[in-house]
Amino acid sequence: MNYFYFSFLFFPIVIASKETSVECGACLMVINEIEKSILASDPKKKLTVGSFRVDPKGNQATNDIPYARSQMHINELLEDVCDKYNKYTQAVHPVTGKLTFAHEDLVIEYKRKGKSSKLQFACNDFIDAHENEIVKFMQQETEKPTHSFCYTQLELCSAVDCVPFPDYKEEQPNQDEEANAENDEL
Repeated sequence: MNYFYFSFLFFPIVIASKETSVECGACLMVINEIEKSILASDPKKKLTVGSFRVDPKGNQATNDIPYARSQMHINELLEDVCDKYNKYTQAVHPVTGKLTFAHEDLVIEYKRKGKSSKLQFACNDFIDAHENEIVKFMQQETEKPTHSFCYTQLELCSAVDCVPFPDYKEEQPNQDEEANAENDEL
């Protein structure tokens, strides 16, 4: 009898763990897209910041900071990040076997379109609720940003949800390799 109650209580947890929640998907999408945009920005670009106060000599105290991880740049990225929801689909993660949200460029098999509009609404709600935390977090470079933010800091995702989706881009053979292959055949 006790086994029945235990399995009854445990069963919903097992079912829930087979699919990533939409809130977790929104967190993963936001952090991945912002990190991708930051890494794609020009590392030489600087932003001049400082106060409007002028010292007695007429000089202002200003500093040049990297633009990529500046508060201004991250806020600009947050304005448009939820518009990228249509590039995401639900797919079975090839490593974990869990149904999760992934960028369509990374998915080879089993695309499921149905929940992308829910992802957009969840993304907007996520940014409204956590905007200041996102900006503060993204200003610092982190080795595993989705794991650190979505799992460790906000606890929206499980550790399994934060496993990066493998990048299976087909490699184009080099012309040198093709020439060597032809020479080997002769």
